[in-house]
Amino acid sequence: MSNLNTLLSRLDKVKRIGDGRYKAICPAHDDHSPSLAIKTDMDRLLIHCLAGCEPLDVLGVIGMDFADLMGDKAEGNFKKIKKPFYAIDLLNIIKFEATLVYIYANDIAKGLTLNSLDKERLLLATSRINHAYEVAKNGI
Repeated sequence: MSNLNTLLSRLDKVKRIGDGRYKAICPAHDDHSPSLAIKTDMDRLLIHCLAGCEPLDVLGVIGMDFADLMGDKAEGNFKKIKKPFYAIDLLNIIKFEATLVYIYANDIAKGLTLNSLDKERLLLATSRINHAYEVAKNGI
């Protein structure tokens, strides 16, 4: 399910906790311990923030909507519309990810080597910065 991969790629500290079940850091609040539950159910995705964030808020932060969670069932039932983006949200994402890139670059400049998790996180930071750029460019 490509929507699951898209969802998981936009979240931090994703951990598989069972068959079709995951937990992750909720991007809609200042989460330090994974509180976002993700579950696959047939061809749709279910999300629930244990801290109480609304699913639409969680999805909005990562550039998705309910239609993205519904898989094939969304055909004809949901109409994709362009939603306004909030520049401050994009700037916060870019600021956070750029800070991580700076830290890794500083470590490399000091002669430190990155382990596989560091390299993976650095790639994720790059992906998120590129995604924020696309959102700003296309207004979606």
